[in-house]
Amino acid sequence: MRKIYAFLAVIIFSVVACTSGNQKGVPFWNAMGGPLGDALRKIINDYNSSNPGEPIVYVNLGSYSTLSQKIMGAVAANKPPVLAQVYESWTSELLEAKKIVPFYRYMHKWIPDSLMNDIFPVFIKDNEWDGKMLTFPFNKSVPVFYYNRDLFKKYGIDHFPRTWEEFREVAKKLTIDTTGDGIPDIYGTAFPVNVWLYEVILYQKGGKIMDHGKVAFNSKAGVEALQYLVDLIYKDSCAYLTTGFRHQDDFATGRVAMVFGTIVSYAFMKPKINFHLGVAPMPHDKDSIVIISGTNVAIFSGQPQDKIDRAYDFIRYFLNDSVQVYWSTHTGYLPLRRSALNNPKMKEFMSQVPGFERAIRQVEYATFEPRDPVWFTGRRYLTTEGLEPALRGYLPPEVSLKRAAKLLETELKRRYGG
Repeated sequence: MRKIYAFLAVIIFSVVACTSGNQKGVPFWNAMGGPLGDALRKIINDYNSSNPGEPIVYVNLGSYSTLSQKIMGAVAANKPPVLAQVYESWTSELLEAKKIVPFYRYMHKWIPDSLMNDIFPVFIKDNEWDGKMLTFPFNKSVPVFYYNRDLFKKYGIDHFPRTWEEFREVAKKLTIDTTGDGIPDIYGTAFPVNVWLYEVILYQKGGKIMDHGKVAFNSKAGVEALQYLVDLIYKDSCAYLTTGFRHQDDFATGRVAMVFGTIVSYAFMKPKINFHLGVAPMPHDKDSIVIISGTNVAIFSGQPQDKIDRAYDFIRYFLNDSVQVYWSTHTGYLPLRRSALNNPKMKEFMSQVPGFERAIRQVEYATFEPRDPVWFTGRRYLTTEGLEPALRGYLPPEVSLKRAAKLLETELKRRYGG
């Protein structure tokens, strides 16, 4: 029993220490590390230098899982930050607990309509609950494919595949045994167990992850989407399964011709590549829909009004055209505003790699993941119980998806009854 009390004391102490130590100024809790964190720090420092008042304080918590734990612990201890990155499922949880300041409350005081109307509509919709904007978009990305233009040229392929069936044929053509030993030295594609990739194919086939609060991925479209990925590995023999970012590393060394990723991956892969790189929008099926990724920012309740005002003013600053262009060109994240795509510096950045601008403009026909709090757990179920057993060849897609769906349905019943 003493060990349990000691453990709880450590958790409470760490939450209080993380919050109380940063109450001077306006703490912005985030998970932006490496070059992403460098870009955010510069934006914050520039804002603080040009806008006298309480400083925005960069507080990096390392990872999204740690950020989630710290936010929920701080809220429980009534010591939340002023501003923090949040995923939509977290917002739903915080909304139920009435722990966030609805963004619309002071939106028109701080953000001109001209700026709001320039934001890509999907980002607005992603942050609206019952038609009211509760949080604000922050680091957003779209899925893309990176491809080796040198391999495409060498083997007579003049464009990146436009459909998934064309993708299959190109991947087969670019699976090559260069040494004649019967084992491919180059594969058409490779990918890890990835919910995002599956979601895109699912939605393009007319399916959904959840529909009106019910599990929907174990549908005909869901099975077909997963079967397509399974077939690339075991039937067509033009793909292999990886873990982490190994598929991108293999792409950089020339072992793989095409890899799925986020548009943000460009900044990380570019220094490793010594061939002509291409970027392309996702292939399409019945539809061209894609899923956006990334977080929003929330302003937390229980704060002095002057700190809340300062948070709104920083968000206003973040929307400045020059700031949006800096953010996008130094991180790879999408600019939030349409007009930023016409900025000369942004145009120059997009022109560096063929297909980059077309890939970014997928945001015009994008949607987003379920925002139900249960989806935070459900995403894990879909990964470990739905996708992975099928992609590793242990279970048929229909069986594995049904198993994952049952687990998620149990979570939904536990939370909402029925």
